[in-house]
Amino acid sequence: MESRSSAGKKRKGAATTSRTVPIQFDTDKFVGAKQAARYIALEKRKILPEKRFLINPQGTYRSFAGLIDTKKWDRLINPLEHYDIATVREFYANALPDDDEPFTWVSRVAGRPVPFDRDTINQILGEPLQLGADQRDQYHIDLRLHKDVPAITAALLLPGKSVEPNPSGVPVRYHREDMTPKAQLILLLVLTNIQPKSHTSTVPIPVAHLVHSILANVEIDVARIIANELKTVIESGLKSGARVNCPLAFPCLIMSLCIKARVRLPSRGQVRIPAPIDDRYVEKYCRAKATGSSAASGSTRVSDGPSASTPRVDPYLRAACEFNFEWMAASQRAMIDMHDSMQRLQLQGSGAHALMTREQFLTNANWPVDVPVYSEGVGADADDDEATGSEAGSEEDT
Repeated sequence: MESRSSAGKKRKGAATTSRTVPIQFDTDKFVGAKQAARYIALEKRKILPEKRFLINPQGTYRSFAGLIDTKKWDRLINPLEHYDIATVREFYANALPDDDEPFTWVSRVAGRPVPFDRDTINQILGEPLQLGADQRDQYHIDLRLHKDVPAITAALLLPGKSVEPNPSGVPVRYHREDMTPKAQLILLLVLTNIQPKSHTSTVPIPVAHLVHSILANVEIDVARIIANELKTVIESGLKSGARVNCPLAFPCLIMSLCIKARVRLPSRGQVRIPAPIDDRYVEKYCRAKATGSSAASGSTRVSDGPSASTPRVDPYLRAACEFNFEWMAASQRAMIDMHDSMQRLQLQGSGAHALMTREQFLTNANWPVDVPVYSEGVGADADDDEATGSEAGSEEDT
């Protein structure tokens, strides 16, 4: 006959080993638990909205307006003026596929599927470029070729300005202040509505190549570029080599995609995008910088700050600092998560609280995987993933 103490120990052990607490999430809102956890992680990211471009077709920058008209990019420069923050986060969270699942180019918002493949985005933009199923635009055909840096430099920069090399002498970036006003205006379009970036003072070679292609009126499938940028944001921080904690871009495009998919959107609480870029903006912020006195060195760079020159940071040192900053930020998030979990466990004596799974915890903490090797702008782009249709995620170039 078992003693009372040994029977109690067995019952206690059985309860601790067999009990599993399911992860609770809104099944009407999220595809699964992974997507619900992703939504929480995305709450810490800022949203980078598009901008409208209202350039006078008869004014000083009429050549830019004419270029937009030639490319039929009217809708590209005139996005919706409002977006809903929760809708944007829900779109990015539900677009994330489950483990070992292919990328489908379809998200879900308010229970309805929302496609965002190249063809759907092209329809949102008014179909500025119509291509066959296996046809490529000239920009993507040339994308993997060697970049003609001398031609880019001559077309984009002011006289006397040059590309910045790395310590090995390889050209890596331009500076926005060295560009002509028209090139800066095209750059703003690229960095807000095509390949959104929050940092606009320096321009890597691939971005400069796109600006040069637009300036030269090369055939560009802008819908394909945007689709691949959306995929980059969706996978950011989850794959080795992917951008970490990048802003949530294209909120107005996402709203347009939801409208096309007949998603019922909230009518209140929407955020208005910043003021449009017009001729006055270009005159104020895209003007050619003063060259300084004749006694100044040719390498001296005029800045907007109080100093006449800005010290240049070694790129390898900057890469190491950025890696350390990301690691410390991830550690802070991890410590906050653990503190919150322990506090809830202390307050909930019944044991009803469920800790995050390891996958959810690592997704939220998001430690950098590899120490970066600073080589920004060198080599061909690797973001030319296929986005031509709902099954385009599995297609690869040969």
